[in-house]
Amino acid sequence: MFVAHNKVRMHDTDMAGILYFARQFRFAHDALEDFADANGLGFHQLFHKEEFIFVIVHVEGDYYKSLNVGDPIETHLWVEAMGTSSFTLAYTFFRHQEKVGAAKTVHVTLDRQSRQKIAIPLKLRSILDQNLANPSL
Repeated sequence: MFVAHNKVRMHDTDMAGILYFARQFRFAHDALEDFADANGLGFHQLFHKEEFIFVIVHVEGDYYKSLNVGDPIETHLWVEAMGTSSFTLAYTFFRHQEKVGAAKTVHVTLDRQSRQKIAIPLKLRSILDQNLANPSL
């Protein structure tokens, strides 16, 4: 499991200062970028040097508690499932050890040039395998 840290910023909220629901996916995506960087596969490298990319084809989210401007967010990310060409990442969001939300993103790997679906490359599969877990949170 990978843990990322962030905080709710003004541009993440509605006029009442409460997290706008779609912004929860920003925290998921920020955690994904931090996860990729921490595993030596930063997005700059993915977009410009690798023969593959991975795209999001499905998302889902649950909101348990409201978040406000300035609230710290701790995002727990893990690989929930992995197939031949796709994988599912799961995220749980915490504010001071209190679970405030959850999300899932399903990704498919593509050839960077043709944009055709391909098997998950070994480099990426190895990183995903190391983070394949289902924490009981």
